[in-house]
Amino acid sequence: MKTGDVVQLAITGISHQGYGIGRHDNIVVFVPGAMLGETVKAQVIEYKKKMATAELREVLVPSEQRIEAVCPQSAKCGGCELQHCDYDYQLKAKQKIVQDAMMRLGRIDVPVEPVIGMAEPWRYRNKGIFHVDYSGNTVRLGFYEQGSHQFVPAKSCQLFSQKINNLVQTLEQMIQDSGKAYYIHKVMIRESRYNGELMVVFVTEETAWRLPEIAEKLMEYPDVVSVYHNINTNLKIMLGRSFKLLEGKETIEDTIGDFHFQISPQSFFQVNNEQAQVLYEKALEYAQLTGKEQVADVYCGIGTISLYLAQKANGVTGIESVNQAILDARENAEANGIENCTFVTAKAEEWLPKWVKKGNSIDVAVIDPPRKGCETPALDALIASGAERIVYVSCNPSTLARDAKYLCEGGYEVKKIQPVDLFCQTWHVETVVLFEKRGT
Repeated sequence: MKTGDVVQLAITGISHQGYGIGRHDNIVVFVPGAMLGETVKAQVIEYKKKMATAELREVLVPSEQRIEAVCPQSAKCGGCELQHCDYDYQLKAKQKIVQDAMMRLGRIDVPVEPVIGMAEPWRYRNKGIFHVDYSGNTVRLGFYEQGSHQFVPAKSCQLFSQKINNLVQTLEQMIQDSGKAYYIHKVMIRESRYNGELMVVFVTEETAWRLPEIAEKLMEYPDVVSVYHNINTNLKIMLGRSFKLLEGKETIEDTIGDFHFQISPQSFFQVNNEQAQVLYEKALEYAQLTGKEQVADVYCGIGTISLYLAQKANGVTGIESVNQAILDARENAEANGIENCTFVTAKAEEWLPKWVKKGNSIDVAVIDPPRKGCETPALDALIASGAERIVYVSCNPSTLARDAKYLCEGGYEVKKIQPVDLFCQTWHVETVVLFEKRGT
């Protein structure tokens, strides 16, 4: 097999990225867009050792669950890789992705519960980061094709509300009218699903002298209450660290369940309010709190999970490395009348081992790390703490399985695995796992 070859494949598996998996002459071939059970023709675009990636050319025998994508840009955009699959297939595929990761990488043979999906798996995103394209005669906002810098216009994205889509069109015209302001590279939009408030963040590489003029005009747009400027000197990352308020309020208000949160531009807040509530209630259920427990919420962000846990805990200590997130967490706890939460700005892998070594008790730990998973010192500290239960919330089945194996080797066992579909139409899946200390 070599690059450029066209091969016929029976798709017998699915990767953690949602790619169809077939074999040709004992070589594993990954085919984006191919579905389990299909027979396809695909052209090899990359070949390494016993593994290849191929581009789907023709579906010879389609799956009964293959449907026509709602968005004509879905195949190019890469933002909703599973639009060609009906929703039942998506949920079952994600269940299999989690199960395969836990078995293959974690050596953990515990049944994975069916994925909890949405009744209406569209227009759920409350935040988007749009690239600005100046290549044609008109300014456009949109996304890049997966794995490239090929621009794809947003064009009424089905994952956002009509309110955000309308604002995108307005921003395109505003930037166009400003004389093609080439210094604006990205625009982030946040929408409150609680009260409809909108926050806009313009991302530039350097100081942009015309932004205040655009920001002032933008405040006349319905529901825009906050406009920021973010300077990002490294365009390989989405956002820089420097945020300057240009117009309006510092935060917008949103809710998950009965809790209200103030959202700043750099806040980590789940993009799907409805499913975040499902996720946090499941984490609370798995924590099995009776009101006596001291709980550690590791990687706590702005305190969303902490507030859920505080309802039934003796006390909650939240740890997060982003200082602004901790400031937001404290404000959120106060605004919601929660008095049994303490929040600390620190790196979990540095602070947690010292805290445990001082003899502080942890009855239950909840960890919600970034995609790379937990650092080993943080896991070692949790093991050393002797916590009766650990509830792990993960957005990456591979690192979840790796960390689960480590915790099991440290004296814990997996009791329950529950995936939740926060990112419908994509291969991403959130998972909640309950660990209990062996012998308790």
